[in-house]
Amino acid sequence: MAIRRLSYRLGKEPDTGAVSLFPPDPDDPQLCPHEGQLRGAVARVMGAPPPSGEAGSELSYSLLPDGGRLLCAALPGQRVEALHLSADTPGPGPVWPIDTWRSESWAGERTESESLSLGSGFVESELPVPEAHFDRELLVAFARERADRVAPFLADVRRLFEDPAGRQIVLVEDDSETVARWIALACASLPEAYVSALTFTTWTADPRRAPQRIIGIGPDAEFDRSDDAVVEYLYRVHDGTGVGPESPPAEPDAWARLTAERWLAGNPPRPPRGAVTGPEGPFALIPLVAGALGEPVRPHGGVRTRSVEDAEGAGRTAADATPDGDGRAQGPDGPEPAANAGFATNTETTENAANAANAAFAGLRGDTLHAVLEAFTHSVARGEADDRTLAELDRLCRGLDGDQALAARPLALALVRHRLDACRGSGALPDLAAFEGLPLGQEAWRKLREEYGDRADDALRARLRDPVSTWTEPLRLALAVGADGGPGLDKAMERLADALLHPERRDCAQAVQVLAELDHTPLTRRVLRLLIANFTERKLDRLRALADSPQGDWLRRNIDDAPLTVRLAAAAAYWHGPPDRLRGVELFERLTEFLPSRGIEDVRTLNLLWRLVWRNDPPDRAEQPRVARLCTPRLIIEADLGRRVMGWLKEPDRCDRELVDFARAMCEDSKLGAQDRDTAELLVIAQDLADGRLAVGKLSVDRLRELKRKVSPLGMVLRKGVEERVGRALAGANPLDVCEAHGLDILVAAGPDLLGAYRAHLLEEPTRDRLERELPNCPAELAAYYHVWRPRRRHGVCAGWRDVAAELLDQVLAPVLAHLDDHRLGQVATVLQREGQDVQEWTAWRHRVAQEQS
Repeated sequence: MAIRRLSYRLGKEPDTGAVSLFPPDPDDPQLCPHEGQLRGAVARVMGAPPPSGEAGSELSYSLLPDGGRLLCAALPGQRVEALHLSADTPGPGPVWPIDTWRSESWAGERTESESLSLGSGFVESELPVPEAHFDRELLVAFARERADRVAPFLADVRRLFEDPAGRQIVLVEDDSETVARWIALACASLPEAYVSALTFTTWTADPRRAPQRIIGIGPDAEFDRSDDAVVEYLYRVHDGTGVGPESPPAEPDAWARLTAERWLAGNPPRPPRGAVTGPEGPFALIPLVAGALGEPVRPHGGVRTRSVEDAEGAGRTAADATPDGDGRAQGPDGPEPAANAGFATNTETTENAANAANAAFAGLRGDTLHAVLEAFTHSVARGEADDRTLAELDRLCRGLDGDQALAARPLALALVRHRLDACRGSGALPDLAAFEGLPLGQEAWRKLREEYGDRADDALRARLRDPVSTWTEPLRLALAVGADGGPGLDKAMERLADALLHPERRDCAQAVQVLAELDHTPLTRRVLRLLIANFTERKLDRLRALADSPQGDWLRRNIDDAPLTVRLAAAAAYWHGPPDRLRGVELFERLTEFLPSRGIEDVRTLNLLWRLVWRNDPPDRAEQPRVARLCTPRLIIEADLGRRVMGWLKEPDRCDRELVDFARAMCEDSKLGAQDRDTAELLVIAQDLADGRLAVGKLSVDRLRELKRKVSPLGMVLRKGVEERVGRALAGANPLDVCEAHGLDILVAAGPDLLGAYRAHLLEEPTRDRLERELPNCPAELAAYYHVWRPRRRHGVCAGWRDVAAELLDQVLAPVLAHLDDHRLGQVATVLQREGQDVQEWTAWRHRVAQEQS
């Protein structure tokens, strides 16, 4: 065994000018019998030298033909450090080569003796110190930043060992640090025995000459990523620069995908140490899952909350308590958690199982998922899994749903068969309830119950003719032998639920007594979920009556196991009474605290809460704005409740932007009465005219006047809000548009609110300055303003308009005259004459203004 450390400097050959390696002191060559051969090997694997002055080191790790290993670091100042480990020298650790990247020990000065062979065995202080700190937390963060690329990269890394003559991996990154982290991620994922064969270079300018398996290059390297032959036949290119494709498409690889998901879930894999044996080989999958299930699950990604519609199956019957097509026992509110976690304990919950499944299978789908589950199934069937792994696989299966649960059916069946075989050998009767929650499928459940559950279920069904108080022991026996889903148990649960919904009867108290004596959480949960099967508003009233009855204490003790609808009904009954005595919107808002997002997000939930609080009545007018804020106008429309809150629009406390948004939503409610919808549209049009979203034109003004006629009279606050917005709109519009749209007809008969807003806008100093600046060059607009504001005495012109018009002529239009020369005055007169206006009146007013200003 031998370790040799050699130092060189990059320099130019005096004769050829080629860059070559030289000992640091030419007069004192390094004393090594094989120094010449090693120098040639270093030169071959170095590639192009790094730029002068570059910080840190660029690292390469290579295998030599004789089985030796060569670790080279290119340092600033044209220095190269090389470490040679002979073929019979063991490696110092699973990620040691890459972990020496940027190690300060590379740059340390060494004595002449240290340049020689270090002899046999390892002396840790004589090796480059691992200082890159590629710990698991750093690599987890790195993998999450590049989540989509991790599995394709690991699949290509595995392919390197399955096909040693296959294509090299080229990592195109903006810096060598990123390349080093990719290599560290590969080393931390591979079995230890494979890491020493994973050769790499973190950076080279000429990848075609690099002999390593993983090659890091920059975006400017001499490498044509657009050449199909390069990326499809010669290399596997992973481009992280954003220029080319991020990673090449890869065949489904269960090991790579599962390992990637372990990194992304925050529970990194722990590859086996030393030589790997066993039928599954070095890339076995069960150790990955065993590690994931044995560690806490760290947060990664979002958590989906369920609405009432998601959580509760309205219209389902008691038959839904049998295992569904995915093989999981179902109640009206969804999958049941296990009554007994199989190989685990009774205290484990569905949430724990789901967390375990998320840790192991997060993101796995399709062929990859099937490959992983198939490997587990074969291992269990061959008896290769130990008790701890069996328990972990059992817990994992219970946390699956959807496509994953369907794919896991063979694995679940293998686990059940293993357990039944063990029970048969000991002579014990297996409790089929222990398998509840496993995705077995209906056929598997049917066969199991045919053998163990039918007898107890038949006995229970015969006892259902007796009083409810006598059902305790038959139920206990049926549950013990796993008669779940049998007709007897289904009928018993239906009868118990029906008794609870009639608290005025004696059967209700007896049903509570039976459930309390059994103290069987899954059964209690199923009965509570049957309370909302074939749900009606009448059933909701009965739920409130149950909560108000003496049996309400039992309901509150078990409320955490009840569906959301039952919890809401119980809470409404509790808060309606003393000491809270909540009513109306106060109760409505308090009930939203039970919802997953603490807000109403679907129609079914809104109708449910509305029935609990107001039945079929509308909220008080003062409460309606708060109701709309709690559930949004859009949801109110979808729930057909718009007519119940229209009082807010008709008699608002203030006419603000929130009211306009509410009116805009109400315009789309096709079930509103015509007058209600016209009222909403009137406010929306007025706001849109004021904002400029709708132009002042004949169609818009005619529609505005039509709506005002239809909905008259308006409430004081709403009328004032509409008038102020129309006044601002007419003041801000082009006077030509006002004239053409008959806006003058609105102005001359307007009330004080409209005129006040119109006058205020035009008398604002910025508006006056703008008109004084622009109107001299716009004779048509100037003539239009004069036409609108000129004195009128005809019938229908209100005194308020005459005062406002006179003030605007004096304060806004008169100052413009000082900027008009004879030519411009003539243009204005021409416009007035063309429009049939009294030019003499204009001339007389103009001379009067001139006299007053002189």
